[in-house]
Amino acid sequence: MDNQKGVGEMIEFTVLGNYGPYATAQGACSGYLLNANGFQIMLDCGNGSFSKLQKYGDYNKLGILILTHLHPDHYSDIYCLRQALRYQIQEGKRKEPLYVYLPEGPEHLVEEIKSWNDVFAVISLQEAQKAVNDFNLFQLRFFPVQHQIPAYGVQFSVGDQPLLTYTGDTGWFSGLETYCRDSEYLLAEASLREYELAQRGQYHMTARQAAMLAQNSGVKNLVLTHFFPEMNLHQLQREAEQNFDGKIHMSASGKTYILQP
Repeated sequence: MDNQKGVGEMIEFTVLGNYGPYATAQGACSGYLLNANGFQIMLDCGNGSFSKLQKYGDYNKLGILILTHLHPDHYSDIYCLRQALRYQIQEGKRKEPLYVYLPEGPEHLVEEIKSWNDVFAVISLQEAQKAVNDFNLFQLRFFPVQHQIPAYGVQFSVGDQPLLTYTGDTGWFSGLETYCRDSEYLLAEASLREYELAQRGQYHMTARQAAMLAQNSGVKNLVLTHFFPEMNLHQLQREAEQNFDGKIHMSASGKTYILQP
């Protein structure tokens, strides 16, 4: 099958939730929906994201769920998704289990999710990172990032063109720029204020760091996400603008971006 054909008709991603470690009254934690010509991929499934998924997508049409790491603001709505899909399968409205890409720990959570094999078919991110995951219409690449527990970033490509790179939660580390190189969109966390770097910068980034990552990686569009609810988003945007020459987007629930292969 020609990688450039078919999927090129429509590739978009929609923000479901963009807060962490908790959401605002009307918001949700980390969750994003990729639609590749009707094939739907959910990136993370944090608190409240399943509700937003029902507003902006169709959970019964999900083909893949990617959990970048197993902190509650990135995975906890999998419990809701499990119940919904189990009902769909029992009623004969869905025949296939959902493929779930999962990190290797914490072990007790991994084993719990693996045990739901009537609904989920689990794929190890530790193994998946070793090769390009080719789905004919698109490719997925995974890379380890720097966080308190096993965590991964993900890149969505069509052919040789990286269209979207998602950092997940990570601190700045040597080599991160290489994973993001030349992506059309970089979806990067901006969790910290500058004064918090000394205390928490090993595991999270500021808006300035996200912008520097975008600038050094040669990406076209930077989408800032994973906001602490008490933050001043205008201040974050100004910090990013001072360090990136491309276009800066502030993520918001329901916001959709069109990817051009």
